[in-house]
Amino acid sequence: MAARPAPELVSGLRQEARQFAFLTRHFFHRLFRNDIVDFEDQMKERLIAVLSILAIIIFWSSETLLFKYNFVADAGNSWQEKSYIFTLVMIIFGIVPLLEWDVLFPDRQDFLNLTPLPVRLRTLFFAKLASSVLFIGLFSVAMNCGAAVLFSVYLAGWRVDKNLLFACRFAASHLLSAFAACFFVFFACVFLQFLLMAVLPFGLYRRLSLYARAALIAFFIFLLLAFLVEPGILDSSFRSMGSLKDAGEPFFFRFPPFWFVGLYEKLLGTGDPAFEALARTALLAMIVFLAGFAAASGLSYHRHVRKTLESGKTRPPLTGFGRRWRRLLGKTVLRTPEERAVYGFFAETIRSSPKQRVTMAYYLAIAAGVVTLYIVANREGLRALTPANRALLVPPVFLAFSVLAGIRALVNIPASPAANWIFQVTDTGRPMRYVAGLKKAIFLRWLAPLFCLVFAVHLVIWDFGPALEHALFGLTVSGLGLAAFFFRFRKIPFACTYVPGRTRIQTRLIPYVIFVLVFFSITSAIEEELLRVPWQFVYFFALSAGLWLAFRIDGQRFYRGASLLYEEEPDPAMVTFPENP
Repeated sequence: MAARPAPELVSGLRQEARQFAFLTRHFFHRLFRNDIVDFEDQMKERLIAVLSILAIIIFWSSETLLFKYNFVADAGNSWQEKSYIFTLVMIIFGIVPLLEWDVLFPDRQDFLNLTPLPVRLRTLFFAKLASSVLFIGLFSVAMNCGAAVLFSVYLAGWRVDKNLLFACRFAASHLLSAFAACFFVFFACVFLQFLLMAVLPFGLYRRLSLYARAALIAFFIFLLLAFLVEPGILDSSFRSMGSLKDAGEPFFFRFPPFWFVGLYEKLLGTGDPAFEALARTALLAMIVFLAGFAAASGLSYHRHVRKTLESGKTRPPLTGFGRRWRRLLGKTVLRTPEERAVYGFFAETIRSSPKQRVTMAYYLAIAAGVVTLYIVANREGLRALTPANRALLVPPVFLAFSVLAGIRALVNIPASPAANWIFQVTDTGRPMRYVAGLKKAIFLRWLAPLFCLVFAVHLVIWDFGPALEHALFGLTVSGLGLAAFFFRFRKIPFACTYVPGRTRIQTRLIPYVIFVLVFFSITSAIEEELLRVPWQFVYFFALSAGLWLAFRIDGQRFYRGASLLYEEEPDPAMVTFPENP
């Protein structure tokens, strides 16, 4: 076969280079553009805010750990502080690829759009790899730039051969090792996805991967909060690792953050054989997971391209029990066509839309991580499994309010825009009925099953009366929370357009956290008193009924002169003063 002429080869390489650069930018932006933040300016705003927060966390933690080196020299034990920081960095970054799980590889739409074009598969693969490396580098440098300066200032200053060049080498070693640690975490998530894709059928993979993601996010959230809430205890644990190193314990060589601390020390010129072994392990792990990325990309290509003509599996129709249950609800609870329409649309969208299921799983995973940390932090108090133990009263209500917060954010995100005009055409001009159908769907499909489970669990450790009272209390408080979360709500769930960013979570996060702490503290104190004197539940339920009636009366007045909001408009770019009469 004759070789290609040199001019033709050079032209082909230039064309492939341009394709590579374009696809790299495309895949890189895909890692940030999602269904929650869909506008370029808001994506940049939130990205800058998130990276700034992460940098502050790592910087402050490093300052806290290294402050002592103002007064004492490093006696060769600073690797313990490095291990603490690198573990924190890997935990924080571990959440990021889990949130980007569905875009770690080109999806079905990417392949359908790109395969007809004259784009080589190798170009596609290397562009995706390059975008992933850029993504890792952005987060790694943003998180660790301040910490790198601190480590070089505090630790390099005690060196006999100290100079500016060595301080720069110290900072560069920190950044390179941190990048390697983030690289390992990112491609470990890719490798996990590859294993699930390779072992499981596609339908089962889509379902179980969601559970795996949610479990891992909950685990990382638990670890992150543990680091932030009890840093002193964890710091002392890392200091005890010195004895494991001296004894050559296997755990010292199997804990991944230590691998990259070993690489850190190797880049600084430390000749300790233990750190040299750790550095080799770090490089080997990166190579293995990079190979896993190549294998996963090939499997992703096989799944999306070779099966493009296959149609998705249709869901079976409702069973007899499901049909009878819907008929019963229609005769008793969902008495109007508007309520039945919104109830069915909400239920089917949550069940069938991957985007909605994944987002809801994120909220539940975060709540599970917080509850797990709460249980671990109160493990001594939880030994007394009695109704008088306030520590047992908080988790169910917290989970319920986490569900409400997740659904409240989720219903604004359109999953089926085509349903917008259908609801507009059939609008009966009675918005309160549509909102009532949504509230009933949330109450019957989420809150009621949750507190039935709470009742069953507490029935094992308590008597029937306290267990029932506890479940009814939580269900009542959650019902009032449902009314508050959807106060004067005017949308069809999952069908109306929205403007992202109106929650302003960056500026409201701290007030929200303070309110949550105060609210659950007051709620648990009230329930503790009610369980101690059960006859006072009469007053509680009477007060709750009054509050519910107030919400209902206000709703009737509001919706009498309001209409459903199908298209949400952004705030005006220019605000004018009112004219003088």
